[in-house]
This record gives sequence, C-alpha cells and structure tokens, in this order.
Amino acid sequence: MSPTPAARRKTLKALLAADEPLLLPGAYDALSAQLAERAGFSATYLGSFAAAASGFGLPDVGVLTLNDMVDQTRRIVEATSVPVLADAENGFYDAPNIWRTVQAFESTGVCGIHIEDNLGGKHTSAPAGLLSEDRMAQKIRAALDARTDPDFLVIARSDAAWVNHDTEECLRRLEHYIAAGADMVFAPALPAPVLAEARTRLAAPVMVAGDLLDVPGSDVPAHTVQEYGEAGADVILLWYTLLGAATQNVTDVLTTLRTRPDVAGIKHAVTDQRDFEALMGYEQFEQRSARYAVPRPPAQA
Repeated sequence: MSPTPAARRKTLKALLAADEPLLLPGAYDALSAQLAERAGFSATYLGSFAAAASGFGLPDVGVLTLNDMVDQTRRIVEATSVPVLADAENGFYDAPNIWRTVQAFESTGVCGIHIEDNLGGKHTSAPAGLLSEDRMAQKIRAALDARTDPDFLVIARSDAAWVNHDTEECLRRLEHYIAAGADMVFAPALPAPVLAEARTRLAAPVMVAGDLLDVPGSDVPAHTVQEYGEAGADVILLWYTLLGAATQNVTDVLTTLRTRPDVAGIKHAVTDQRDFEALMGYEQFEQRSARYAVPRPPAQA
C-alpha cells in the first residue's frame, strides 16, 4: 500500500533534517520516477521543464497550465511511494487566487511546491525579469494560508542570480521570502562559494540546482554536488539529468537503427524485455488473474 500524503510529507521533513544534503533527481514522467525510487533515491521531483518536454514536446516557456502540472504530478505521486516535490511555476495566479494552486497540488499527495519570482523566459535570451519582492512575499503568505496540511512545503524560488546575475539581490530576496514564512528557499545558479559565505543569513533550508549549466560555453555545472553540500545546501536538485539521459540514449539507438537496422546490435543499450515486464508488474497481474479466475464448468459427458 502506498504511504499516505501525510506520511510522505513527514518522511520528507525527516530527510531534510538529516546531516547529509538530499540529492533529488528530477523525474519527467511516472516511469522515470519509479526508476529513481528503484535506484535507491529517497525522493523525487517534477519540474515544468521536464513536464513540458515529456508531456507535450514543448519548451518550458510558460505554456503549461495549472492542470497540466497537477495532472503530471499526480501520476508521479501515484506511481511511487517516496516523497515528491513539484514545480508550481510562478503560482499561476496572483496572491488572492493562489489558494487554487496550493489546493490543487496538495490534493495530488505531493509533499510541496516551489513558487518563483521569475516572470518568464528562463531558458531564452530574453528573460522577462522578476516579480517585485513584496508581491512575491505576498504570494508566499497567501500560499501558506491556503494549505490544509502544515507539513506541505511552500518553497520560495528566486532567480535573481540566474536572470540578473546578482547574487546579493538573490540573497536579499531569499531573506525576504523566509521572513514571509517560506518553509524552504530555492536559488538556481547561486554559486557554491556565495552560498557558503552567506548560509547563516538564510534561516531556512536551501535548495540549489546541481545540474544547471550556469557557465557560458561550458557543458558541465559550475559546481559539483559535493561542493554544494559543503557550502550548506540542504537539497541538491538534478532537474535535467534524467530527461537529458533518456533523450541521449533514445537518440543514439534511433540513429544506429536508422543506419543499421539490427536489433541485436543495440541490445546493450536496451533493457531486456523480460526485465522491463518484471519492473512493470506483469507477474503481479498474473497472480491476480489466477486468484480471481472463474472456474471452468466441468465438461459434459
């Protein structure tokens, strides 16, 4: 039986209280979330970048609706037994109506959401800028008021270090959001040395992006998972790695098949079908089928 939402949320809080930072792989669908759990990860995550790509084949440029994100989150929660965090974009509404966002996500059984001050265009050359600190703080206060479970986390994200390349503004915003009551703060692209120096300023758990390509021209993150852990990060999010791995592997297999259509030649890159069926629970289905089978009537003499 899957743990209750309340149990998962308490589990996540216990993970956050541990001495070691929580490494959080970002799933892109129910199957990848299951694989993360089977690999031994204690929790997983769904971001809008992965949801837009996997669910719709679209870029993460604000095209997803509240229902799009809630539906994908629900599928991941239902497919796993570990705590799940989710991306709630900018909350989808201003403060007076953000209750709808919180209640929709809370109903999925997810353990928390992050709400950002980014106004759009994160992955493009023309970012729209940031919401004012005061309006963002009001969103956080409204989200906290809207939750029905106090263990449901409201995480405040600031993109000031990413969009404006201003780490001091980022820290100031995070302090403001913590003062508004945020349970955790999230700062993509905040350099590890800056976090280490300013960690005592932030009186809440801190989440960082451990696989963001934040150095122009580089194909690796500026800091390692270990460096972020030593800097004081409580959660190190790998929001892109699983999606990127799946894309690379499928592309490689398709490219090979296009030039040399030999299934045996790509066997090393493909999960054995019998192993995959075991992963999906076909054996359990057979057991249920046997249990509930209707006996055949005796043959007529």
